[in-house]
Amino acid sequence: MRDRDFITNFEIFSTIIVTVIGVGIFSLPRELVSTAGTDGWFVTIMAGVGTYFLLYMAYKTIKSNGYNKLSIILENNFGKILGGILAVIFVVYNVFAISIGMRIFVEVIKMYLLEKTPTEFLIVVTIFSGIYLVRSKLENLIKFNEVSFWIMFISLGMILIFTLNKADFSNILPAFSNTPYTYLVSLKSAVYSFAGIEIIYLIGPFIKNKSYINRTALKSILFITIFYVIVVVFSLAIFSKKQTEILLWPTITMIDSININGAFIERWEGIVMAMWVMFYFTTFSNIYYLSSDIIKDVFRLGDINLSSALIAPFIYVIALYPQNIAEIYDIGNKFIPPLFIYSLIVLPIFILLFGKVRNTGSRGKAIFLLLICIVLTGCWDKVEIDRVHLVSIIGVDAGADIGKKKEVMDIKPTDPLTSVDLKKFHVTFGIPDLSKLEPGKGGILQDKYINVDGYSIQDAVSGAIAKSSRSMRFSHTKILVLGENLMKYPESVKEVIDYLQREPSLNRNMYIVMSDGDAEKYIKFNTPAEMSVENYILGMVESDLKNSTVIPVTLNDFLVQMSENGNSIVPRIVMDKDDKNIKVSGTFAIKSFAQKGVLNSEQTSDIELLKGILRGGKKVIYLDEHPVDIRIDNVDRKIKMVQRNGKLVFNVDLYIEGQIKNYYTDNEALSVNKLNQIQHDFNESIGKECRNVVKYTQKDLQVDPVGFGEYVEKYHPDVWKQVKNNWDGTYKNAVININVNTNIRRIGATK
Repeated sequence: MRDRDFITNFEIFSTIIVTVIGVGIFSLPRELVSTAGTDGWFVTIMAGVGTYFLLYMAYKTIKSNGYNKLSIILENNFGKILGGILAVIFVVYNVFAISIGMRIFVEVIKMYLLEKTPTEFLIVVTIFSGIYLVRSKLENLIKFNEVSFWIMFISLGMILIFTLNKADFSNILPAFSNTPYTYLVSLKSAVYSFAGIEIIYLIGPFIKNKSYINRTALKSILFITIFYVIVVVFSLAIFSKKQTEILLWPTITMIDSININGAFIERWEGIVMAMWVMFYFTTFSNIYYLSSDIIKDVFRLGDINLSSALIAPFIYVIALYPQNIAEIYDIGNKFIPPLFIYSLIVLPIFILLFGKVRNTGSRGKAIFLLLICIVLTGCWDKVEIDRVHLVSIIGVDAGADIGKKKEVMDIKPTDPLTSVDLKKFHVTFGIPDLSKLEPGKGGILQDKYINVDGYSIQDAVSGAIAKSSRSMRFSHTKILVLGENLMKYPESVKEVIDYLQREPSLNRNMYIVMSDGDAEKYIKFNTPAEMSVENYILGMVESDLKNSTVIPVTLNDFLVQMSENGNSIVPRIVMDKDDKNIKVSGTFAIKSFAQKGVLNSEQTSDIELLKGILRGGKKVIYLDEHPVDIRIDNVDRKIKMVQRNGKLVFNVDLYIEGQIKNYYTDNEALSVNKLNQIQHDFNESIGKECRNVVKYTQKDLQVDPVGFGEYVEKYHPDVWKQVKNNWDGTYKNAVININVNTNIRRIGATK
């Protein structure tokens, strides 16, 4: 017979953590940022403090009742009937919570991995996996939690490290800019994310060292709070506030957007789904066991196997009831909060204040259950590769009917749009021709193309599938080309942006470029240098990444910028007059979802310099009638802002380190005076360049590619509140001073 008290301190710690941190962690950043903005991390800390007091109250409830089970505590204090009713209501909350969580879990699995697998089947498999764990007794559940803890948090910790290269932690600014009422409203969502602490009622009676329960509970809440804060901060740092607000599951998108050149993991969907399964299943199995154990005791069933089987149909029905993802969240928001308040606030207070207090003195299965979690991420709806088109490049142009506003206005919401032949978008899909790669033979991968017109991008995708009789996969797409004519229609561009944000299968690390003319012409371009045009364009963009002649923009970067205010700068590709060559030439400036103008390569490089993100490249000055090439190795930018005479005055200080790469043989650079002269001339030259490009973007284009508005919003929130509604006018009249300080560290191998 087992020792009644068998749970160690670390097992308490790990069980509370893996039960609380479920799949809600993947949507938590959106929920907090939507209400508290950039202060979501602070609200999380407040919620952590409040949750500890709730957990402490539950601990006191157990302690004051002789460390009995919850069902026994309720029966002893309120009698068999009333105590049983209170216990069943507690179970209803837990069953409802894990059922809603299960439906969200299944919907995400279907969206990212098992698109064709029936929802009912996934729910049944998950329930039966939970039943198996419940039948394997509490010891195995605790071991499962212990092993899962290390797998979950070591893995996720390493994944978060991989996102650091995309993070801009200034996005968490401004801080403490909300009203107390806003914090209180946000606190509600944050506290609900700590649901699961009721697991203490299951493990409390079986803890070895009961004097350390409170201390261990505090450590677990501290760990959860810190983890939540990290996830919220990273989401803001990578997506910014606006993008985080509109993503359903920011944490999933954040992990999926990881791109590590040369890494052994190319696509992260499998990793994401493995984490998703693990995070849900630990919450589900623990709460399922707690609910089954209470039902067993209340109805004197004698065997938890029977009680778990009785609960299973209720989980299935509740999980399957919502018709769509919106209804899932709507039902959850209506019913879970009051049940949460009852179970974690009202019930323990009721017991402590009004109850009759009576003070009375195998790893093998765990590993098997972990394997179940891994198996659940398998490719059950596999499709042979010859039945799939792996889209490598996409081009979106304006369709023939994109400007026909009258025809569109005549269409009623109740009219079937499928019967309307509206060619609003012209989409070109470039697909590697896998037939060229035959087994046992060499082959050169070439592209084939599908052109489709549609009233939306999704309609075009459906049309392409119908044309080819194959499904389309976008996880390997490398380049998205937006046609110049498309950018003349801002409302249509918004539709494209919405599709790009909404479609989870798109590779967020693909590069975006805009074409000078129709995108289709560039996608079908036959280049002598590469067999596929996407590799040719990709090579140019990544080469320019090192040479600083353009600012490469990924899909994730583009969506973040556009969600802020509809503004962005995108690399521009052009074709020479003879249509024999493609090159990247500067950038297109986009404002309010429309093309505003063009920045040439030099101006684009200056923008990178002013943003402080220049990764290299060179600048040239003329000295003694000879060019002096200076390679820039490092750039640091400092901005300060003051208000003067009703205008904003920005002082931009650029600190540049570099080395001389070219001079002329009849002169020497190894001289303090000569170097000082070169540095002075370089400062003046770069200063003029930067002032000219700022004047052009500020006065002529009226766009803010440097990010002065973003700076004001983050570091001067009070000023931003005054000017944000008229930022265009404020920015146009702002005074921008630029000061360049160059330090030439090296002069090469000669004097």
